[in-house]
Amino acid sequence: MVFHSPPVGHGSEKSADAGFFLGVIILRKSAFFIDGFNLYHSLDNTRLYHKYKWLNLWKLSELLLLSNEELQDVYYFSAYTDWNDSRKLRHQNYVLLNKNCGCKVILGKFMKKDRTSMVECNTPCKPEVQRYCRKKYIAHEEKMTDVNIAVNIVKAAALKTYEAIYLLSGDNDLIPSLKTALEISPDIKIRVVLPINAKAKSLMSFCSDHSLRYIRIKESLLSSSQFPDPVFIKDLRYDKPEHWN
Repeated sequence: MVFHSPPVGHGSEKSADAGFFLGVIILRKSAFFIDGFNLYHSLDNTRLYHKYKWLNLWKLSELLLLSNEELQDVYYFSAYTDWNDSRKLRHQNYVLLNKNCGCKVILGKFMKKDRTSMVECNTPCKPEVQRYCRKKYIAHEEKMTDVNIAVNIVKAAALKTYEAIYLLSGDNDLIPSLKTALEISPDIKIRVVLPINAKAKSLMSFCSDHSLRYIRIKESLLSSSQFPDPVFIKDLRYDKPEHWN
């Protein structure tokens, strides 16, 4: 695992060694802030990566830590698809598995949005020729997740809860929260973990400009961070969904 590191002399960490106090190794208190849907869609958009959706977020976070850091908390941000019962149940079971490992879950919600189809229409439903379908339909937009992530990162920086903060997301809209966290707490170590398929050019540029470490998740790390199948919790069995194989 290799982080893209800032050049020495430009705000970079002088050493990856842990601190010492009275002969005791002191590890940096660290936390992960995971953008659930951003991570999920990075896997869902590539058929070969569907098998990695059975992901143990605590284990993944531990594997991404530097040697001088200790994992204190993992925050998972997401929302349930209330209009799709089977998908919601799968998600709830997955959340339960990760909560059982110690992850803290912060949920947003989906809001209904009226949309108009702009798909080109080869067989217009009206007598007059029209280029686009223009049928009305209801879509669902995830709300509050970005805000929840931003608020919790800034809060952690203000309270100095952790010495190192990891953002796992490829969402460029989260740049202001990282910038604010640095302004509030200049000594905090911020690292960005990009999902396997994330573009996030602005996020990478921000890291380079502010001498922050960033890394892209590799397939080998996903493979090493899977739950067993099945998982048993209090005599209840949880199986990996078949279409995740």
